[in-house]
Amino acid sequence: MEHEEAKLLNKHHRRIRRMKWLLRFLPRRANVHRYPGLKWFAGFAKERMYLWSFRYRAVAPALYAGTILSLLPIFGIQIPLAFLLSLLMRANLPVFVGLQFITNWFTVVPIYYICYQIGRFSLKLVNVDEAALTIEQLREFMEHFAHHQWAANGQFLLHVFLVTSLGSLILGVFLGTVFDHLYKLMAWRAAVTWEKLQHIRELRSQEHEKQAGQTLKARFFPKGRRWR
Repeated sequence: MEHEEAKLLNKHHRRIRRMKWLLRFLPRRANVHRYPGLKWFAGFAKERMYLWSFRYRAVAPALYAGTILSLLPIFGIQIPLAFLLSLLMRANLPVFVGLQFITNWFTVVPIYYICYQIGRFSLKLVNVDEAALTIEQLREFMEHFAHHQWAANGQFLLHVFLVTSLGSLILGVFLGTVFDHLYKLMAWRAAVTWEKLQHIRELRSQEHEKQAGQTLKARFFPKGRRWR
């Protein structure tokens, strides 16, 4: 029994270390003041415990809304928006912010291209034909967005933005559902391990109480002693 308890406890500690490793670059109560855009609200954020809760009711909205936000064509302003949305939705802030790194300077162009194609295909299902978007056009769109050159090809930019946002919403809901089921699976495995560990501890506690009772009985009622 002790060997099994040690094995389960080791598994529980490994799971905690893995989670800490995954969250090491994300904002926590202890370091939220170091993040640009969040440091001005660090004191306010530290007082909101739901921002740091990993209960399902706090993580689930962060998974769905955070994934959708990370895919929307608003690269550069996602983290401040993630903070505001986590407050409004009472969602986990580290998960919300962590998902925003799905899009970065290396992945943003292919991700937005995929989202545009998904949006284009979705519109085609309702008999709305959209022209295919080339990688060069997408790069142009990103350059104009990064330099705030909205006047240049404004109609084209708005059109691409709306179609891409539609694809981002669809893909975000799909990926959010996948992440949600993965989190449920990990939470279930953690709960099963913890319940087994607690059960072993309860059995050991009952065994100790039984042994203590037998010792006490043997002390006051020793074998071989006659009572008159």
